[in-house]
Amino acid sequence: MDRELKRSLIILGAVTLVTAWFSQLFYHPDEHYQTLEFMSLKLGITPASELPWEFPAQIRPWLHPLLYFLIAKPLILLGVKDMFTIVFILRLATGLFSLAALAIFVRALLPTIGGEEEKRAFVRYLPLFGFLPYLFVRTSSETMSAAFFAIGLALVIGEKSNRRLALAGLFCGLAFECRYQIAFMGLGLFAWLAIIARVRWAGLAAFLGGGLCAMLLGALVDRWGYGTWVFPPFNYFHANIVQDVAATRFGREPFFAFLYLTPAQIFFGITLILMAALAAMWLRNPRHVLSWTTLPFVLAHMAAAHKEARFLFPMAIMATAFPVLGFSPYLPRWRAVFARIWDWRRSWVMKGVTAISLLGMVYFALYPFGVRPHMPMARYLYRHWPGPVYSFDNAFQSYPIFRPAGFHSQQLQDPQQLEALLDQGPVYLMSRTPLPPPVPQGVHVTMLYSEFPLTRFGYGQTGADYIGGYTAFNDKHPYLRLLPLFWYTLYRVERSETIRS
Repeated sequence: MDRELKRSLIILGAVTLVTAWFSQLFYHPDEHYQTLEFMSLKLGITPASELPWEFPAQIRPWLHPLLYFLIAKPLILLGVKDMFTIVFILRLATGLFSLAALAIFVRALLPTIGGEEEKRAFVRYLPLFGFLPYLFVRTSSETMSAAFFAIGLALVIGEKSNRRLALAGLFCGLAFECRYQIAFMGLGLFAWLAIIARVRWAGLAAFLGGGLCAMLLGALVDRWGYGTWVFPPFNYFHANIVQDVAATRFGREPFFAFLYLTPAQIFFGITLILMAALAAMWLRNPRHVLSWTTLPFVLAHMAAAHKEARFLFPMAIMATAFPVLGFSPYLPRWRAVFARIWDWRRSWVMKGVTAISLLGMVYFALYPFGVRPHMPMARYLYRHWPGPVYSFDNAFQSYPIFRPAGFHSQQLQDPQQLEALLDQGPVYLMSRTPLPPPVPQGVHVTMLYSEFPLTRFGYGQTGADYIGGYTAFNDKHPYLRLLPLFWYTLYRVERSETIRS
């Protein structure tokens, strides 16, 4: 069993390394603006005026940015100046930490699983959760809190000495200091310790003491981050619950929205299975610690007005155990039915789900999908800044941490502006598709860089057609809330007589 676990972890580790290298985009803007730009402020790169509204509102914790600062600052002092290189190292460090948390969680949970076949399936199928490497390298609060909490949860499984409980409370508290919503998991874990595990008062006090130490540390870190004493958890609650800012700004969804928001991605097959396994675990394994931690977490997010699939990502590591804890025929309820369900793992349907999951894992490992903010173009401009960049669409807004010296991007209002600029020399013109924008006659157009990789081989029209189909699908299914898709492409435009030989 130990050998198979090592094999699974090595596979996931290798894919995580590759994913960290290529995954320059981010799943959601928060994983950049709430962590990397906060860190960049302390590095003296990003001005406070360009941080998101959460900074002046003082509602975000600073522990996660501090952890990245402690990695980035020594690298800069050692001469590593390229921020894209530094951010890659941060992604890799996050991925390895998440992988370590998964290993600790699996080793702790494995002895509690009944049946040799079930244990082997739990360990052997870990690399088949194709979304793990992609989520592991996200510089997001969801990823960091998931890793911290998984370690804290692992510490309470098995021996429950006061020392282990204090450490468990500390790690759960650190998870809270990365993402406040994890508190619902912590409350469920504390209730399980008191009611099911029947831990004595001294042990419960040790758990709470560890969590309190983490919160005191978080208070000091927040003082460092904001420059004043502040209690961000209360500010967060007041802004998003009392004032309802999140729902007002980003929309309201029905209580059942996670049923369609969560599987609306390439890993829909394995996601649907995990959702069913989670419900089965609650019904068939109601005394298990994972049931007590996940149920209040999910219910709390269902009750919240604003919902996004990423809100459930803190369960990603624990989700690897949902199938065996929900479908295992060893569990007491409905054994005959779930014995047949357990056998379905060898069916052609499951082989198809596995194939899609693995293909998705390879896809996200090698290619950063382009529906999220445009880091590839930002990287090109950061490393090959040509001069002022113009566009007939909205001006390209790079990220403060990645802006080159002298960065200037401007929207053109009409073709006459382009004509005037061409009279002065070459113009660097940007398009949102892999096709050049309309230009005057007698103008030579040279593509410098495109986020659509096939443009350089002459297949820009293919990318433009894909954008058109995606946009039409998005217009017909607005409830999926898919982001607009476009691939930035940069061209050098100049009059033919000014072309240098």
